[in-house]
Amino acid sequence: MPPIAKKKPQPKASHRLSVSLTEEQHTELAEIAKKNKVSVAWVVREAIERLLRDEQPLFHVGHEP
Repeated sequence: MPPIAKKKPQPKASHRLSVSLTEEQHTELAEIAKKNKVSVAWVVREAIERLLRDEQPLFHVGHEP
């Protein structure tokens, strides 16, 4: 009997989101990103993750802080 082919793991689906920021918000995010040598998008995703973790801590058990 031939070996069963393993399925490649599917990448997680990502969703695009468009938001409008004030000039001050964008400037602050850009400064944070530059200081940490990451993109503004990364800073925004991290902020969202922290908000979700803080608002729904039981759903994030076992996830990295």
